[in-house]
Amino acid sequence: MSLIDELKRRKVFKVGGAYLVVAWLSVQAVSIGFPAFDAPPWALRVFILIAMLGFPIALVFAWMFDMTRDGVKAEGTSARATVGVYVAAAALAGLALGWYFKGQPSYRAGDVPASTHPSVAVLPFANMSGKADEEYFSDGMTEELLNVLAKIPKLNVAARTSVFEFKGKGGDVREIGRKLGVGNIVEGSVRRDGDQVRVTAQLIRVADGFHLWSERYDRELKSVFALQDDIARNIGEQLQVKLGVGELPAARAAIDPDAYDEYLKGRALYRARRNIGDAVAHLRRAVDLAPQFAAGWASLALAHEVVYWWTTDEQRAEIGDSYARMVAAAERAVALDPKAAMTIHARGNVARAQGRYAEAERAYLESIKADPSYSDVREDLAELLLCTGYVQESEVVSRELLALDPHVANYWWRIQQVGFATGRAELVDEASANTVEIDPDNRRGRLGRAMLALFQGNVETARTEFAAAERVAPAVVAADLIMFHWAAKDPGANDTEARRIVAEQTLNDVYAIVRGDIDLFLASFERDQARIGRYSFFVPLAEPVGQPLLRDARIRETLVRYGFVAYWREKGWPALCHPVGSDDFACGPTAEEH
Repeated sequence: MSLIDELKRRKVFKVGGAYLVVAWLSVQAVSIGFPAFDAPPWALRVFILIAMLGFPIALVFAWMFDMTRDGVKAEGTSARATVGVYVAAAALAGLALGWYFKGQPSYRAGDVPASTHPSVAVLPFANMSGKADEEYFSDGMTEELLNVLAKIPKLNVAARTSVFEFKGKGGDVREIGRKLGVGNIVEGSVRRDGDQVRVTAQLIRVADGFHLWSERYDRELKSVFALQDDIARNIGEQLQVKLGVGELPAARAAIDPDAYDEYLKGRALYRARRNIGDAVAHLRRAVDLAPQFAAGWASLALAHEVVYWWTTDEQRAEIGDSYARMVAAAERAVALDPKAAMTIHARGNVARAQGRYAEAERAYLESIKADPSYSDVREDLAELLLCTGYVQESEVVSRELLALDPHVANYWWRIQQVGFATGRAELVDEASANTVEIDPDNRRGRLGRAMLALFQGNVETARTEFAAAERVAPAVVAADLIMFHWAAKDPGANDTEARRIVAEQTLNDVYAIVRGDIDLFLASFERDQARIGRYSFFVPLAEPVGQPLLRDARIRETLVRYGFVAYWREKGWPALCHPVGSDDFACGPTAEEH
């Protein structure tokens, strides 16, 4: 009789199969039950090890003994066959021990768990509706769930843009969790069908990849907030038992499904900085349908604030007076939900646009305190600090911002600006490389070295860098080339078009400074459309190419009128400026450093 036949006769295969089924069911039950009793992560691993070691033992016993009507009897066998079974069992036991001590990705030698604090990341929910144009809805569901979880005290929640890097990529949740630095992962799917929505969600522990909780929900869209609150509450309760996080947030009021749909569409466009006019229109319809929707009003205010930076004159004329509408929307959000991080952020943007920089800074810090995982406000704080001359503080905040969200091209712009302000080419290169990796068509990423040379006043070096950028991405840098040739007074430069582009957005005013056209530089900031961005007035003046202008009487008067001097007197003077007596000041390359 062959060894295989002998194994079948002794029911070794049947015993092994039965053991595996029972062991698998036991591990699944224990992976859910252990967290409920606050068992440490190693307890589950030890249980799995014992189950794995029991498998070869069960096989050996099946080989050696037979269950008969007269009881358990030892089987006679050949020495060679028995040795073979023992060797196989020893090999299986060795594999189990190897898995325990070396094979677990989360606990290899020198490794640590993804996070030692209560933490969670919500991966983008899969769109199961079968319609690509409804991605905004599943993405919005993810974002809103993040917002609810972020309100749970003592729970660290990975920021939206960090988790969206993994959208549609799949992969091992343990590896994703380690990259995001969290101890738990939420993933799921969304299927919308008319007025109905089905959401599946599951909570997975990063340490070992086991499911802590899962659920399926079928609801009407009119109760979508209640659905999100339920999911967050279930996740929070699981983490509360296991990690002791704080109390769960209160339930939110229901919202009109059409208003919520418009809100999600607008937020998606605003976040991507695409079609900002459409983003504003969607958010306007959202608050028209749901006038008590505070997040809708705050988002509308934030969208109006970026209109100036991401549109043309013609597009702005179609949108209307974004400055006035930003103020009105922010005031409405404050009246409805004054303590929400997004509302406080919008309030800070209004103060900044009105030249009340100290008040804006306080609002930004208040917003961060209200929701430390809300990254957008840190970007505006970093921008405010850099634009008012506090470059080192801006760099610190920018690094904090990128620690939360390193996958947003606009966030790397903050580091690039620090590089410009300090003449540090390594920062410019770092920011440019990361920006291009995220968005190959990003103008700022392609022109980092060229703009650094321009800010330093090195026109010929800038010319070389512009030529290099043109070879790689000609369409992306076309407008900047028009302005550069005009600024450098090159023959054949298009004077009319260059002046038009420079005037259209104040970020282009460095070209006017290089050209020596101070009238155009000043006039561009005085345009009504530029009111919302006057806080950027000091940026090109603080660069080597612009510093000689700081002694110009018109520049000094504008610094006072735009609120810079009042801020400096309250906060402390930046390196390029200092007080003179009790009511005067001086700025320039020879100013005392403080």
